Amino acid sequence: MMTESLKQVVAEIEQLPADEQDVFAETLRLELEAREWNAIIAKPGSQRFLDHLVAEARRADAAGKTKESGDSW
Repeated sequence: MMTESLKQVVAEIEQLPADEQDVFAETLRLELEAREWNAIIAKPGSQRFLDHLVAEARRADAAGKTKESGDSW
């Protein structure tokens, strides 16, 4: 069930060319994925698990078991 506000926005988006509609669709998809990710990491055990992964990565790096990926975040 959509709110009237969302229905109005969707009606406006439907008037756009397909490539512009795809841009809106991708933006909304990314927003929904971010909400899912935020819900996952907000769970009590998630922070401990993430802290464990960070500590493990730092140990591996200190031991020289990592290499630069070339990716810039």
